[in-house]
Amino acid sequence: MGQPRRPEVRGHRLRLKDDEVTLISGTRVATPARTWLDLCGMPQLTMDDVIAAGEYLVSEHERTFHPRTAVVKLPDLRSFVESRHRVVGLGRARIALDLLAVGVDSPRESHLRQILERAGLPRFIPNCPVVDPWGGTVWIDLGNVEYRTGLEYEGEHHTTPEQMAMDAWRDRRTRASGWNQVKITKHDMARGEPYIVKLVVTALRDHGYRG
Repeated sequence: MGQPRRPEVRGHRLRLKDDEVTLISGTRVATPARTWLDLCGMPQLTMDDVIAAGEYLVSEHERTFHPRTAVVKLPDLRSFVESRHRVVGLGRARIALDLLAVGVDSPRESHLRQILERAGLPRFIPNCPVVDPWGGTVWIDLGNVEYRTGLEYEGEHHTTPEQMAMDAWRDRRTRASGWNQVKITKHDMARGEPYIVKLVVTALRDHGYRG
């Protein structure tokens, strides 16, 4: 079979191993692990993009209102990459594996976490649980337990009346638990990494951070 030739489509031919192929509705396709490895070999994707794609695959958590099961567990993804040889993107995949975190819920949260990592800030845990004064659990997008600082990335769906009411209840519980809270939007992200880092550092310093 020849390579596909049509506008805006570039065809490639690869010889895949049996463990790199799966069936979906009777059609043979590359496995998620192999697809991620192929993404690592695409120069038009940044390392942040590659990490976001990897974190989508390995994300799993028991967050109350939408628990998540990993598409590929992180140890399995690592084993797959370590077993490959002479594949384009393999070197970048090995680097990215050491930067993946389990529990991230969106590409924007992944990019935000990478900004904080690059700045050398204290580690923020994805989907960090915080116990409120009433014994309930508040799930924070990214949380640092040592300095009781949480980050919430608020996408477009946070502007609906129902979601705004839920967010307000979450915010009251977070503050009552003694945590600082930083809300980040796409407009904040557009202002650049130094701006984001300054917002987070200010919140951390309110709770004793001196870095």
